[in-house]
Amino acid sequence: KCFAALREDDYVLLEQEASAFMPYLVTKLGDSKEPVRKSVQSLFDELCYIYPASRTFFHLSEGLKSKNSRQRTGVLEMETKLVLENGVSVCQPSPKKAFEFVASFIGDKDTSVRMAALNFCVAGWNYLGKEVYKLCGNLPEKDRAMLEERVKRGGKRIDTPPKAKPLQQKSEESIVSEPNSEEPKKVEPLELEDIPVVVEDRAPSPPPPPPPKKRGEFYIDYSYNPVEQHLEGINFR
Repeated sequence: KCFAALREDDYVLLEQEASAFMPYLVTKLGDSKEPVRKSVQSLFDELCYIYPASRTFFHLSEGLKSKNSRQRTGVLEMETKLVLENGVSVCQPSPKKAFEFVASFIGDKDTSVRMAALNFCVAGWNYLGKEVYKLCGNLPEKDRAMLEERVKRGGKRIDTPPKAKPLQQKSEESIVSEPNSEEPKKVEPLELEDIPVVVEDRAPSPPPPPPPKKRGEFYIDYSYNPVEQHLEGINFR
């Protein structure tokens, strides 16, 4: 669900983000429980929409160094799927090094690992033809005979490479150029003349009250006028 949500948001994983969990997913390709392996394979299918397939291939190749034959088989199957869906250019660090490394597993003791390695080379043959034998390097006669026999049985030439799964990443320019998107309204700055000034009628503030008296202290009330108070009590009629 997390990968699906990122895909809906057109998010592309950064290298630091993918490196945090990719080794764990690669390890789980060799889990002893088949439901776990299938769920991890489905995660890798979703991952190709939010992370470059070439980088996924690179992380998968690290899993081939494991001693777990089930993990090596799962990694080779995922790499074969990446080649079939994206072409030989997905192989990292280069097609030559990738095919040489995978071809070395044709002579593996485990049958499932041998078959997975042969299927990977056949997937490359579908695009490159006999050129794939050069990429595999100097194979022992027994391994080369197994590869040629496997190519005769399951090889299918593909003239045009498949379209890689697009990474949905929108730039700022693409967002602006969308026809259905509404143009943002320009906000013009207000001038000083346009800003209303509100003047409130305020009564004059009364003078501050005198500080409280302390014993032995006094203060002078300058607002006291004895003449005015005296005239107020006199009737001049």
